[in-house]
Amino acid sequence: MDTARNDAMNLATAFEAHVQSVIGLMDFVLLDMRKHMLERSASQSYVYEGLLNYGNFVKQVAVIDKNGFLVFSNLASSEKPVNLSDREHFRVHRDHPLEDRLFISKPVLGRVSKQWTIQFTRPIHQDGEFSGVLVLSVPTNFFADYYQQINVGANGSIALVGTDRSLRAIASGVAIPGRYGRFKVPEDRPYFDQNAPAHGFYEGVSSIDGEYRLGAYRRLTDGDVVVVVLLSPKDFMAAFHKRRELLIASAGIISLLLAVVALLIFVLSSRYFQSTEKLRQSHDQLAQLANTDVLTGVSSRRSFLTGLEAELARARRHDESLSLLMLDIDHFKRVNDVHGHPIGDAVLKQFTATCASMLRAHDLFGRLGGEEFAIALPHTDPDGARSVAEKIRMAIEQAPLTTAAGNIEITVSIGVAQTQAGQHEIDQLIAWADKALYDAKHGGRNQVRVGRPEDEAEG
Repeated sequence: MDTARNDAMNLATAFEAHVQSVIGLMDFVLLDMRKHMLERSASQSYVYEGLLNYGNFVKQVAVIDKNGFLVFSNLASSEKPVNLSDREHFRVHRDHPLEDRLFISKPVLGRVSKQWTIQFTRPIHQDGEFSGVLVLSVPTNFFADYYQQINVGANGSIALVGTDRSLRAIASGVAIPGRYGRFKVPEDRPYFDQNAPAHGFYEGVSSIDGEYRLGAYRRLTDGDVVVVVLLSPKDFMAAFHKRRELLIASAGIISLLLAVVALLIFVLSSRYFQSTEKLRQSHDQLAQLANTDVLTGVSSRRSFLTGLEAELARARRHDESLSLLMLDIDHFKRVNDVHGHPIGDAVLKQFTATCASMLRAHDLFGRLGGEEFAIALPHTDPDGARSVAEKIRMAIEQAPLTTAAGNIEITVSIGVAQTQAGQHEIDQLIAWADKALYDAKHGGRNQVRVGRPEDEAEG
């Protein structure tokens, strides 16, 4: 039972990271599109370009005016007006005109897309007043198909549930009538209690098929949603029950048949451990997704900061040096604006490949967000760190990106900082490196600056 509980929580943790990254991406896209819409007088063509740039899992990009009428959709083909003023994802922004927040709707059957989708929305404000809503529609099966890749047993399920008790997405071997319409998750589930821990376990009888389930949940910090993993004893105890039945049946059999029974037990145990190994491999795949930046292949922000904490602790114990480089690609926004996001992605990939080729196996390399990266150099003093930074800067400068439209020059600004005697705090080290990066950028870019502890006092 303890193994099953650990398996359920590990899966819930991995799926929480996946959902959190999708929510973060959707909000980034909405904010980016809204900014450019307002700058370009609500250019609908730019909205549609954004859809193409940010992935094919977005079914629809739409703009709703302040009266609830659909004024743009990449799917709309009819001239008949479509009124969405009754939709929750419109009303929540209209009724709270002073709030600017991300809203994630219950699944709705689209009047244009004709599919069950989840709406990620942000309000549009002009001259301080509510003027409409920007919408990204993501099919519910985007999450369900992703969950379906992981084996949780024939009777298990993985679900994304709203705190309003409505299902956002589910992958399950059990049929759920009206899963995105009438069905409501029972209100006695512990994850609906805001005073309960943000993650935990529970056991109980399913309201769908009356079968006992072991569950693990994690409540997300954003989006008012909960990731729930349910495992059935029918699945995780199957091998145990089969083995016990064989032992009982063989109790009165002569010693000649005991060899046959032992062989059967061995086969069943092998299958059980094979299933466990497959589940463990699935866990490893999810952990890799959570710890790696999908575009560049380097460590994600969370994974890098975790590794940096560990290196700082080691440096503190052994009184060793550790240096940190903060890197920012110069004028990256201009590349995206002029050449488009696909070219911007190519710049990021070439940049990370060039940097990685110049690092040691035990150095840490991560993407902190956008065009900002960080490199941790264990056992490296300031002179050594500056030398590495300068080599990286020169290599980037000497390797323009070749495109059909010609070469795109790339440069990078780098800030360098090192741990000081008696000071091995991660926030302190990052602050020094950030200050040095700021000096490099405002000193003309395409250069390396080394931070000093006294810089912080001066700032």
